[in-house]
Amino acid sequence: MNISPVLPIPVMLILMIGMIALKRKGAWNFTRQIIIAVLLFAINLRPAIPTNNITYVKNDVDVLFVVDNTISMLAEDYGSDDSRRMDAVREDIEQITEDFAGARFALVTFDDSCNLIIPYTFEPAIVLGAVGGLEGRLREYAAGTTLNIAYDTTCDVLENNLGLYDDEDDDDEDDDDTISGANRVQVVFFISDGEITSGDRLRSFERISELIDTGAVLGYGTSQGGQMYVRSFDNDEYQLLQYYDNNSLVTAMSKIDEDNLQAVAADMGVNYYHMQNHSDLSAAVTDVKNSIDTGSFEKSNREGIGTLEIYFIFAGILGAFLIYDMIYYRRKLGQER
Repeated sequence: MNISPVLPIPVMLILMIGMIALKRKGAWNFTRQIIIAVLLFAINLRPAIPTNNITYVKNDVDVLFVVDNTISMLAEDYGSDDSRRMDAVREDIEQITEDFAGARFALVTFDDSCNLIIPYTFEPAIVLGAVGGLEGRLREYAAGTTLNIAYDTTCDVLENNLGLYDDEDDDDEDDDDTISGANRVQVVFFISDGEITSGDRLRSFERISELIDTGAVLGYGTSQGGQMYVRSFDNDEYQLLQYYDNNSLVTAMSKIDEDNLQAVAADMGVNYYHMQNHSDLSAAVTDVKNSIDTGSFEKSNREGIGTLEIYFIFAGILGAFLIYDMIYYRRKLGQER
């Protein structure tokens, strides 16, 4: 049996002795007190027994996030508290990485240019770290935005993943470089508010539909719009984005363009979802998973050297004693009244 104490054993022994020293009146009451102290000590040890069966998550999925990093994604019109769109995107991407546990993840971002920030990796923390640093362009560098700029890089990443990740000289099948995307399910989450301010006409994204198995377009923002606080080159603090119109200072407002987002979704052959709160993500993830062949997310047991934690057994017994104590003392207080 293996143990992994949460608190050092000497510290827990002192606490256990202290609990027992506060002796209750009555033999049964004192006995329960000792049992509870011992159970707490056992739970703290986190005992585990060796097992030849370990849980294996079968997941042959590659997830590509294509994220809008223009300053409009800093607009404050998400949810009932009008939080920033980008903050909501961070939380949703973190949830997606949890829902697709075991998958590989990659990150493409676009503003005035489009770049592959994180190639496909089994380490979601790397992707989340990069997403955490997305704060839009500096005010001085921000130019007219277009969704079209995301097209070429997204296609390149997907095409490369389908054919350029084989390495015959490496026999380690768990290494990222030896995994062929052609044998895996390709998923894309296209994340944006849909705004095009450059005057460009939205191009077709139909080519992407030929490169992916499934995915979703997630749209952030409202038709009423939201104001934006952006960084400046001279001052790293966030300042309200304003402009002059007929010699009057006007606060800039960013509004979602769902027509553009729905068009991108239709071209890609995936569904569009308007993200107004985090519960909307559940429907998107469920639909994406349902569109993938059964078995991609199945959990199974396979032989190996592993451990099975059994502290929950002691926790269950402890819970029963605590419930008994609560009922016992409530009745006792009632009788004394």
